[in-house]
Amino acid sequence: MYQKVRSTLALSLTVVLASGCTALSSTTRQAGSATVAISHGVTYVSKATGNASITRPNVPRYADATAFVRSQRALLRRQAAAGGGEDIRALAILLNKTGNDELGRWMQMHYASLFGQTPSLSAQAVVDRIDMHEG
Repeated sequence: MYQKVRSTLALSLTVVLASGCTALSSTTRQAGSATVAISHGVTYVSKATGNASITRPNVPRYADATAFVRSQRALLRRQAAAGGGEDIRALAILLNKTGNDELGRWMQMHYASLFGQTPSLSAQAVVDRIDMHEG
């Protein structure tokens, strides 16, 4: 009987240790995958925000600003006519413009050249003009 209990305990211990190794291996693999994913994210963010200016053609924030103008054109027109608004503030952030209230006033003063032409300027041309504005 003592031998049977002993072999059962040995078998149980072996199973526990083996499952512990599997859990440790799985946890280590998941931690490694998470570290790789985080490093890829940090690399992307560093590339996207590491440039002091957002000049074309291949800076992600410039592309984001162009897509934003394309999708929010009607709201931006309205807010530019009024001299400011939340979409202009968001665009200022995308373009790294520090004075977003100033950008709203500037867009109001230059409304005709940004939005008043027929045919209307492309979103990229609008972003180009805004980006050339200092502030």
